[in-house]
Formats: sequence, C-alpha cells, structure tokens
Amino acid sequence: MLPGILPGKFDIELQVASSDEAHARELLAQQQNTPEIRNILIANGAILEGHFLLTSGKHSGTYVEKIRLLQDPAAAAKICRLLAELLEPFDFDTVVGPAYGGIVLAFEVARLLGRNFVFSQRKDERMTIRSGFDLSGVKKAVVVEDIITTGGSVREVIACLSERGIEVQAVAGIVDRSGGEADFGCPFLSLLKMDIPAWNAESCPLCASQVPLTRPGASDKLL
Repeated sequence: MLPGILPGKFDIELQVASSDEAHARELLAQQQNTPEIRNILIANGAILEGHFLLTSGKHSGTYVEKIRLLQDPAAAAKICRLLAELLEPFDFDTVVGPAYGGIVLAFEVARLLGRNFVFSQRKDERMTIRSGFDLSGVKKAVVVEDIITTGGSVREVIACLSERGIEVQAVAGIVDRSGGEADFGCPFLSLLKMDIPAWNAESCPLCASQVPLTRPGASDKLL
C-alpha cells in the first residue's frame, strides 16, 4: 500500500473471478474518486467553456485545461496519488508519459510506485521514446496520460513500445472523455469520465454560429 493512502479504501470484498479483479478495482476506485476529481477540476478553474480545437482535430465547447491542475502542486500530487492507486495492482517496471501533459503525471506516479520513468515525444510526425533513455531492461510498462478524447496519442505510444518488445499492461488517465470509445487492447482506467460532445469541423454547431475557435496550448491562439 502506498504511504499516506487510507487503510481500508479497497477493503470491500470483490465477488469476481481473479481475471476480473483489476476491472472491479477500477470501477470501485472510479466511484469513490469521481466527486473528488470533479471538485479539484472546478476549484482550479480547469473546466473551460468556449470553442476549442482538440488535439484529435475535433471541435468542442468544453475543454479540460490540465495545465491549471499542474500549476497547483497540491492538486497535481493528489491526482498522481490516485492514479498510482489505480495502477498499483499491475505488474510493470516502467511508467511512460506522452509529452507534454503526461510527463509530470507519469514521473510522479513512477516515484510513488518505485518504478522507472520514460517519456515519449513526437519526432518527424512519429511517436518515439525520447533519446537517451535506456530501455534494455524494460519488458512491461503502463502509460499515464492527462485527458483522453480519441486515444490516438496513447495508441501511438503503445505501438512505439510494442516495436521495442515492451508490453503495455494498462493505461491510466485523469479524464476519459472518449464516450467509451477508447480501446487500447489493455485495461483503461480513469479517475473521471466526462460526457463532453465533440464534433468534426464540418458538423460543428459552434462553427456554424461563428464562435471564435481557440487552439489550447498554442498560447490560446484564435484561429
């Protein structure tokens, strides 16, 4: 058990087969953590309203600004501890964080669980592990991300690791806004599920209403 985690948090008998235990833990943890995560997001002004271009290329009227969470060390530490709780049951030796949002989260989760850490980044339009990391002893990993919409970036990370013979045991994120569509071929755990509509540009009602489009992370540039 991680230091500082209240005893008994998972002291509920899970009447499931051993193969389903991780999924049962996920459901239990999500039920317990959802109000707390919502409160953290709201308290830090991380839920923004407007017209946003997401990394996936889709448009949305709501955006979860993870930077608002990361600039508050206390909130970030609490979130990382909850992510570490979700991942603790899995067998892995390394935590991988996609640049840039996943780096801080993955590093702290790795520290809490006593595992190694690496991060991935896009180079020449292709996801790769940052040069300089020694992957020679890495066989099993987990991926920690901030917000998952379509899951495209995470799938690229998984493919990148698979090419190096590294098996991904689980994916964990702060917010799952995929509407249940994200499938990584391994357990996917999140602290909060949010049903936030997103549209392709041609069917975006905000575009039709001529609401200015903002690209988050690009100095809030209006497009």
